[in-house]
Amino acid sequence: MAAVIARITSNSDLTSALADRAATVAGVSGLGAVLTTSAGTTESFWSAGATDKALQDLQLTLGEGPSVDAARHGVLVLEPDLAETPDARWPAFAGAAAELGVCALFAFPLRIGAIGLGVLLLHRDSPGSMSNTQIRDALVLTDALTSRLLRLFVDGEFVVLRNTVHQATGMLAVQLGISLDEALVRLRGHAFGSNRPIDEVAADVVAHRLDLTDSP
Repeated sequence: MAAVIARITSNSDLTSALADRAATVAGVSGLGAVLTTSAGTTESFWSAGATDKALQDLQLTLGEGPSVDAARHGVLVLEPDLAETPDARWPAFAGAAAELGVCALFAFPLRIGAIGLGVLLLHRDSPGSMSNTQIRDALVLTDALTSRLLRLFVDGEFVVLRNTVHQATGMLAVQLGISLDEALVRLRGHAFGSNRPIDEVAADVVAHRLDLTDSP
């Protein structure tokens, strides 16, 4: 893990290969990190692969999951066996994550004091808790990523790529005279109901191919 941290703190590119290495050292199958916003949207800035991106996309679309809880409450969310998660906790996300072959999830908030910047999400394709050593490694990794994010903000280099979701949310809020949170809920509801990624729904709204102003 020390070698991974050294790469992160030296401003090396956050490649998927480096994420794979970090996941191996942490004793998990994969990991991904996202930036979170006050409106509840996220932007991936580091990922080990397709499963990690799919997990983050699911949580953005559904508005629930370990990353959502970690960002909202600023606490670790450790779920060693997704099959044992109470149905009421993540009613839509848990089943969808299981279909991806994910059996355990561990979310670590990226925070500076009371300021939340994002979340590091680790997953396993078999059930099982992280050991104390693995948790300590993940916390060190979290600190390094948080520092990296702060430097990017200070240098003005961070560009949020998921602008379409933000734009569509803003458009709906203005058109309907509702809050950004309510507009995002409407986007998520349509994405879930139509079984489409929220990015695609947002793109259709921005391009005026989809009108959600008459939707309940």
